[in-house]
Amino acid sequence: MSPVSESSGMEKEEIFLPPEGTFTDAHVPNFDAYQDLYKKSIEQPEEFWGEVAQEFFWRTPPSGQILQYNFDITKGSIYIRFMEGARTNICYNILDRNVYERNLGEKVAYYWYLFFQSPCDPS
Repeated sequence: MSPVSESSGMEKEEIFLPPEGTFTDAHVPNFDAYQDLYKKSIEQPEEFWGEVAQEFFWRTPPSGQILQYNFDITKGSIYIRFMEGARTNICYNILDRNVYERNLGEKVAYYWYLFFQSPCDPS
């Protein structure tokens, strides 16, 4: 990262840009793409989540509507139904599959730090 100085005339503000190539393989390459995805998730949630679901491994794929909900108590009980009947392994989808498909078996994927103080340990 390299700092870029911008001046408003009164004080300087440093802006640190990400290294070149950071967005080359990014799922969301820029803020405009992010805003488009967000808008679709709000305005067309069934289509948006259906497309997301296509990228996952499913033991049992979702059946029927991807998303059903009612937040208006005048129309009945409040509920949310999301991908009913679907079964997957989220750890496989997020971590294991990427390690396997991208041949990253020799690379650290996740560091776990457990801070645990025993009730018997006064320190």
